[in-house]
Amino acid sequence: MNIFLLQLKKSPRAIIGLSVLLLWVFIAFAGPSMTTRSYTHMDMEYQMAAPGEGGHTLGTDALGRDVLSRIVYGSRSILTIALMTSLFSSIAGIIIGFTAGYFGGLVDTIFLRIMDILMAIPPLVLAMVILGILGNSTILSLTIIVSIAYTPATARVARGALLTCASNEYVDAARIRGESHFYIMFIEILPNTIGPVLVEITARFAYSIMMIASLGFLGVGLQPPTPDWGMMVIENKSIIRTAPWTVLYPSLSIASLVIAISLFSDFISKVMIHEE
Repeated sequence: MNIFLLQLKKSPRAIIGLSVLLLWVFIAFAGPSMTTRSYTHMDMEYQMAAPGEGGHTLGTDALGRDVLSRIVYGSRSILTIALMTSLFSSIAGIIIGFTAGYFGGLVDTIFLRIMDILMAIPPLVLAMVILGILGNSTILSLTIIVSIAYTPATARVARGALLTCASNEYVDAARIRGESHFYIMFIEILPNTIGPVLVEITARFAYSIMMIASLGFLGVGLQPPTPDWGMMVIENKSIIRTAPWTVLYPSLSIASLVIAISLFSDFISKVMIHEE
């Protein structure tokens, strides 16, 4: 931990990324209690109001809804889905990848063929296909969809990490002691592959946010009245000339969060490579 903090102090990019990420986390969980306007309230007197007009800090959209409130509440849903997605896809990927790499043979061959098929389909297309099967978009369904879309890539990384450690002496010692396959994979090998696994989790976090925003932009993300940053952009594209703030602010929110996570993820990957 001390080495990590020392390296963090030497990386302004990582500090900026982590600071912006923590700011969005604070906004997601504390922001709604500090906003005085409902994200569903339509102020018909101030439709497409400019920022600051009528007490609307970031203005309103075509329906008179407060842009700031919708961004604040939207941050909660996008961060929740992205966090659960990165965790679920990482856990599933580790289990699948470790199992395939550890047992090898037919199990590994079947795994490789299935992963090749799934990875040949663009994640966004795969997500839309699964969404069509599951139906309505909710936080749970979107979490499942994006997790399935990103599990193959995570499983590939996990399999590769296991194969680099499978021939080490501590693994042979565990086998000689008669330890179970589960113990060897997840107690002996997993802690020694935490570097690439942790990098993969943070990378999936950023990818998940982009995926969720893209699904919202295509109109198949979280459905109204739940605020969705991607949906906010597509809903207001027709008034971008007269009320550009309705598109600008949610777009900046998406960009700032993705860039922040990417900067911090890049730092983590460099630290892990340095430690190895």
